[in-house]
Amino acid sequence: MLRALMPDFYVNSHCNYAFRVVHSVNVKPRDVLGSQQMQTPEFPPDEAQRLVCLRSYDILDTEQEDVFDELAELAANICGAPIALVSLIDQSRQWFKAHIGLAKTETARSVAFCAHAILQPGLFQVPDTLQDERFADNPLVTGAPNIRFYAGAPLFTQDGYGLGTLCVIDQVPRELTEQQARALMVLRTHVLKLLELRRKTKELVEINRELDAFSYSVSHDLRAPLRAITGYSQVLMEDYLAGVSDEVSKLVQRIFEAARRMDQLTLDLINLARLSKVTLKFSSVDLGKLAQEVILELQKAEPDRQVDTQIEPNLQVLGDPGLLKIVVQNLFANAWKYTSECIHPRIEFGRREANGISEFFVRDNGVGFEMAYAGKLFQPFQRLHGNTKYPGTGIGLATVKRILQRHGATIRAESMINQGATFYFSLTAA
Repeated sequence: MLRALMPDFYVNSHCNYAFRVVHSVNVKPRDVLGSQQMQTPEFPPDEAQRLVCLRSYDILDTEQEDVFDELAELAANICGAPIALVSLIDQSRQWFKAHIGLAKTETARSVAFCAHAILQPGLFQVPDTLQDERFADNPLVTGAPNIRFYAGAPLFTQDGYGLGTLCVIDQVPRELTEQQARALMVLRTHVLKLLELRRKTKELVEINRELDAFSYSVSHDLRAPLRAITGYSQVLMEDYLAGVSDEVSKLVQRIFEAARRMDQLTLDLINLARLSKVTLKFSSVDLGKLAQEVILELQKAEPDRQVDTQIEPNLQVLGDPGLLKIVVQNLFANAWKYTSECIHPRIEFGRREANGISEFFVRDNGVGFEMAYAGKLFQPFQRLHGNTKYPGTGIGLATVKRILQRHGATIRAESMINQGATFYFSLTAA
């Protein structure tokens, strides 16, 4: 007579979880089981939802990936098994994302050991297939690959759906040691993490695709009417407002300024979103030379302003010239704007050594800000000063931070009210 399946429980004291090893004990010899028929695995009660979950990973029938193969190979080595698989149970088949020691990439679900393993959360172990009525006449036992031992760690999602297993197979009867069983369960958690990472990556790709479509729509469909508003408003101001009341003139001017600001904000947001996709082209860049070019542009825009600028020469770094020009433009435009009320405005740009680290800085003697709010500086739309006196979209410093992050660099600021501000950032010296 067959005795009931006896579960052994192991508890991982470090990870605070328990797992169960299920195996058959004290069964009848093979000749008695010869009249028995192989047991086809049952479907889980949530089979429809399980299949939806499995397909959400978009992994079935995908190309080989080294990271899955390496986990399967590690499982084989730890467990001393010639075969190791990352198996996923589809509607009528089991498909192998990784298959070490086995040429096949799939088998029928009806003969899959893994289809039994996903019916319970613990480690599923069959010490001797010929002594187990469920598998004794299974074609994978009586023929290639001649399975005599099987141990499968089921891949259960957080929602409780069994997707498949990380399993090891041998052609001789045996059992895993307690250490091997623990290791196999730990490795299956890494397989699950890879699957989740894959799904999140897929979701991010879809989100980025939607953002691209949105950016295109914004840049073409939304900016077009904004440009029309600014254009018509400018025509009204230049050609049709002579002799009208000051109130009407002011209203048209406000319409023009509001539309122009919204158009600029839209453009800044599009550019900020695109920064994460720009391919960096590294070369030697002279930040001092870029700063001189930016200062000339600012002076050309406001020729009546006199600003004392001190720019250290030969500030060579490695980076993307176009993106680093944007960094310098934003930092200098910021300093230029917030020194507009100073009697003797001054802007400095140089390099210093602090605690063995080389930092670049842009310093001004403008209005400054309270350090309590420094954390908001590099967030989109966060402004520490009113838009009336100091206009802007609140995107510039967020753009600077994003570009520097792409270069593996950081930025920070120090300031006091009415005593100016200094922005420090790091870049790799050329």
